[in-house]
Amino acid sequence: MKTIIILLILLISMGSPVFPQHYWQPVESGTIKNLNAVDFISPETGVAVGDVGTILTTQDGGISWTPVALAVSSDLQGVSFASELRVLAVGNMGTVLRSDDQGESWQQIPGPGVNYDLLDISFDRASGRGVITGQTNAIIVTNDFGETWAIVNEGYMSTFYGATMVNENMGIVVGWNSIFQPLLGYTTDWQTWDYSNFYPSWGGVMYEGLARAGKFTDETHGFIVGTYFVPGGGFLSPFGGWNNNAWDAQSFPQPLMGIDLKDSFVIVVGANAYLAESQDGGENWDPDNLTIGSSQLSDIKLIGNTGFIVGDEGTIIKMISTVSVYEPKICNSGINCYPNPATKELHIATPFKNESYTISLFDTNGTEEMNFVVDAGNEAVTIPVDQLPRGIYSLIIETRQKRLFTKLVLI
Repeated sequence: MKTIIILLILLISMGSPVFPQHYWQPVESGTIKNLNAVDFISPETGVAVGDVGTILTTQDGGISWTPVALAVSSDLQGVSFASELRVLAVGNMGTVLRSDDQGESWQQIPGPGVNYDLLDISFDRASGRGVITGQTNAIIVTNDFGETWAIVNEGYMSTFYGATMVNENMGIVVGWNSIFQPLLGYTTDWQTWDYSNFYPSWGGVMYEGLARAGKFTDETHGFIVGTYFVPGGGFLSPFGGWNNNAWDAQSFPQPLMGIDLKDSFVIVVGANAYLAESQDGGENWDPDNLTIGSSQLSDIKLIGNTGFIVGDEGTIIKMISTVSVYEPKICNSGINCYPNPATKELHIATPFKNESYTISLFDTNGTEEMNFVVDAGNEAVTIPVDQLPRGIYSLIIETRQKRLFTKLVLI
């Protein structure tokens, strides 16, 4: 039986909203090359990529960044961790790079074997499924952590700029079509892809534009950000229905290039060092006044209790939390478990104060990885998960009269 640490009930009551106090701090990147994308596998370990084959890695939570020497001159546009060790980057002229040591060393691989620009990449790390987007409305997928690739869509006049894997069966790509509408490609079963276009609608008017990035939590909840052609500036559209030709949009003063979210905390970034935050799931927005010049901010990644933004001229900005907080997330009625996804420890609070209960953890193959009994009077526990394989798990909590169930992700 793995050791469990009983938490004080008071500790649970101190749970706070995500990032209640924070500020953004520029970090020395060591380069003046434009940085186009960033990804982290943990709050400590990340990779940023940019123009002229630029790759930077960090192992200390983004405090310092180390350049990786490569004989590659292509601009790199997207990067994504496929697993704890493997990370892939894509770029212009069909460039695909792979690292199997968290970005310390790289090799150029054939990838899908195309010669047009590849612009983004995203993985579901539990299943190894991933998607690349690019010019000609390209959608290119893998089922094996990037070992092999298959072209789903290509050969059209426009571009898919952004890619996001929502879960093992759902992927979404965003861009624009030849009549100047934001265009989405999506699959919810990893078998067939459908397409949906819309006009961002603001003030009763439908505008032409293009989508740059999207972030979804499931097939009916998410956001698309992008650029209006006229009158200019940026837009954010909450999901408006796959068959709806007009999605309500919020207008922003600058073109938007990236978005990330964590629970109700949402961040968008864009041109002219534009950064705006929402603490209420995108209803209300507060712009941040960053004193970093007019560089374009291209990508945002939230991880753990921090976040990272990259942009032009070597810009890297780190979010600094001024308080240490737990991040409760309701997994099932009556249960708090946090963080989810988890890396080292999982904190669980149950409604079972006066009775004992059993905690079981099963992997996707149905193998029981953990099982233990918690004595009556201990409604809160912490369990170590750092020795378990990364992936999706089923958490089951049982008493004699009740059985609660939820999904967990270990990263």
